[in-house]
Amino acid sequence: MNGANTPFPLSDRQLSLRFDCDFSAIPPGQTAVVETPLRLVAEEHFSYVRALWWVWLADGRSVVSVPPGAGREVAALVTGITDPCLVYDPALAAALRRVIDRVLREAGLPGTHGVFADRCFAGNADLLRRAAAGDCRRLTEVTLPHAEGLWWPPQCIEEGVAYGVMADEMVVAIAYAHRTATMPDRVADIAVCTAEPYRRRGYARTAVTALVAHCTRTGGEVRYTCDIDNSASIATARSVGFVAYGASLLMLTKPERI
Repeated sequence: MNGANTPFPLSDRQLSLRFDCDFSAIPPGQTAVVETPLRLVAEEHFSYVRALWWVWLADGRSVVSVPPGAGREVAALVTGITDPCLVYDPALAAALRRVIDRVLREAGLPGTHGVFADRCFAGNADLLRRAAAGDCRRLTEVTLPHAEGLWWPPQCIEEGVAYGVMADEMVVAIAYAHRTATMPDRVADIAVCTAEPYRRRGYARTAVTALVAHCTRTGGEVRYTCDIDNSASIATARSVGFVAYGASLLMLTKPERI
């Protein structure tokens, strides 16, 4: 399968580099398990290690990236799985985690401290449906007043790109892009948060569309990731034109060696 013919070739290419695996070589319906030392170190601009990273793309391609020494056991656990919903199966996650924790300890690293499942959507300039509600602007100062309970990521404001909606003289909604060391100007991983009292006013859609417009103005692509049960965030993604890109399972640990 030629990656250039996929709906989001830049996103596929970036994941190929971050997984140490050529996604274009994986046919739909097949799961590839790839061992790589990348799963033992934190990526630049991230404070944690993705010790296991499983992505099941919407077109049926599935890749599980694991540390060296974990491939055979992980392959035995995932071989034969044909339903992407099983990425979220707690029993499967627990079995995978036992393998990953053992390999991490053998590498002198602490075991995983969390397992996270999410849904991922993708978009580009052609898909974007703009929205405008409230006073939206790019955020460049981490000292700006912001609403209580609003997730406030200083590193994304200082090193990445963030747009926010102002109300009552403070930021009440924010959409931000994580800066990565891999194709940072071509693919953006974004997220959004709105303070509880300001939800259901269209602020999240406004912040997201402003951020997407910024990140895709030169032909780039954007991925939008949220928890699997966050129906409001999923609705926001779809309302601005994002389409399903995949499902993922992550097992994280800290980068410090023992």
